[in-house]
Amino acid sequence: MKSWLKKVMLFGLIAGSAFVLPTTIFAEANAEELEGTMIELEEGMNHNEIIEDAQQYIEEHLSDSFAGLYVDREEKQTGVIVLMFTESIADEHRQALEGFAKQPEDIEIREVDYTEEQLIEKQREIDQDGFEYDDFSIYYTGVDIIDGKVEVGIDPLNEENIQFLQDKYGEELIDVVEGEQATTLEMTTMDAEMESQQLEDKVVTTQQEQDDERNFFQKIIDTLKGWFS
Repeated sequence: MKSWLKKVMLFGLIAGSAFVLPTTIFAEANAEELEGTMIELEEGMNHNEIIEDAQQYIEEHLSDSFAGLYVDREEKQTGVIVLMFTESIADEHRQALEGFAKQPEDIEIREVDYTEEQLIEKQREIDQDGFEYDDFSIYYTGVDIIDGKVEVGIDPLNEENIQFLQDKYGEELIDVVEGEQATTLEMTTMDAEMESQQLEDKVVTTQQEQDDERNFFQKIIDTLKGWFS
């Protein structure tokens, strides 16, 4: 083969490879950039930095009355940080906490009756007493930090059972609701076989894609070796 033709073909192959490789690298770079942007958006939506600053300030100045916090997204999509205290806090502390946010309305300070730890302790007490009673069963318990109560799911739900639990644990601390026993669906043999086959097909497809990519570049290398051997 004439040398000038070899050079033209070599240039074409190298140019083609150069187009494929940067495209792959560019796609990977874009994926990394997108992932970084998503992480930044998630941190912004969760107000991580503001919460950390507020928690540090509270630890230094308001730890005795701090009841807990959460992000309320009902009225604002980006969320409002709700800081809860068991007593009113001084204006200087309120202003300092609001100053951590870009806008003062991004932080709400609320006065509540119980701390999150007190609610958790009450939940532990209920759980330790057991879930089976003569007239009803407790199917779950959970801390509702927003309403400041421990939610207790029972069955059957009626006035007598509600009153029994309120007398036992305190009406102001618990919210008795209807609960249902959790059930699980068993996977059939056919479901298991289908899931296994899907996983196997995915592995085969991935391996084939990797082999095709290796074969493409191996052909280029073999061609170049043939020209200059």
